[in-house]
Amino acid sequence: MLTEMNYELESLSGPTSQANSRSTNNHSQKHQPIMSSSTIENSGSQTIGSSGSFFWGFGSSKPHYAYEYYYDSSVVSKTSQAAVVILFVVGTSMSCAAYSDLAANCVSGQSTVWVTVDNSPGNMVKLNAGKTADAFNDIKNNITERLGDTVSSNPAIFVGGHSAGGFSAIAALQENEGIVDKGGKLGFKPAGCIAADPLGRTVQIPSLTIECPTFAMGFTVETCFVILDQAGLAAYNTTTNKNRVMMQMVNKRDFGNQITHCIFSSDGCTACPSHQAGAWTRPVTGKFAILFVDSVVKGESATKAQYVEATGGYSSLVNVFVGDEVATTKD
Repeated sequence: MLTEMNYELESLSGPTSQANSRSTNNHSQKHQPIMSSSTIENSGSQTIGSSGSFFWGFGSSKPHYAYEYYYDSSVVSKTSQAAVVILFVVGTSMSCAAYSDLAANCVSGQSTVWVTVDNSPGNMVKLNAGKTADAFNDIKNNITERLGDTVSSNPAIFVGGHSAGGFSAIAALQENEGIVDKGGKLGFKPAGCIAADPLGRTVQIPSLTIECPTFAMGFTVETCFVILDQAGLAAYNTTTNKNRVMMQMVNKRDFGNQITHCIFSSDGCTACPSHQAGAWTRPVTGKFAILFVDSVVKGESATKAQYVEATGGYSSLVNVFVGDEVATTKD
């Protein structure tokens, strides 16, 4: 059942908003909407299969995963179906609902359906590339059943995710078969990859390859024990396609207002809450995603100047790398 919701579509007014928030927000406060939209539709969380689908591929009819999807009803409808689908896997311990603000910012005003996927419901670990491939393949092969009549019959499909979920999506790419256990099982070539600080465990991102256009996100300061050159930075640098962009957030240490690895989720996680000081990152990420997706669909890379412009008043807090540039850990 689709629900019309108000989502946080923040303004991009610049660092002043970040500074002012420090006097009014403590370490545990949840995010507060700055600007909302009533045209963002949310399907609510749905579950496919069950934990009994352990033997998926050996007689079970369905893989086991949860998902929910978002779209802007002022653009997408039965008579104006979405041309783009973004499949995005949640990070460690996260649920599908955790990325509502990010999803809303990425679909606002766009012919896009964002699908948040939990590849392992009830399990905090989201690293399994095989489970991600199964979920993505199932959605693509049953797209009308899973997403209703919001999507065209042959949309451009982007894949990705956050943290461990981002790693699983990259590992599922066909070019990574044999490198990661159960990797390379994605049944289609995606239009692009959207990697929000992806992180592996025994195998790390630098050991993998991304052949499709990529939008990678990362940071200048390590948080949550995420090593910078094994996460978002690596996802950008390991991409062989020249249509690539890195949004590197300058997250200088500021206790109580630190921008962390979990900033992509609306409220962060228990270890690193998503402070209001970093609320600007989600609308900027949305602007980057919209530019990136549009560039892939049109077959023409966006320029560095366009991405810098998309930072709004936050250009001093975002390093941008594109194309032939090599991303580094500069402040």
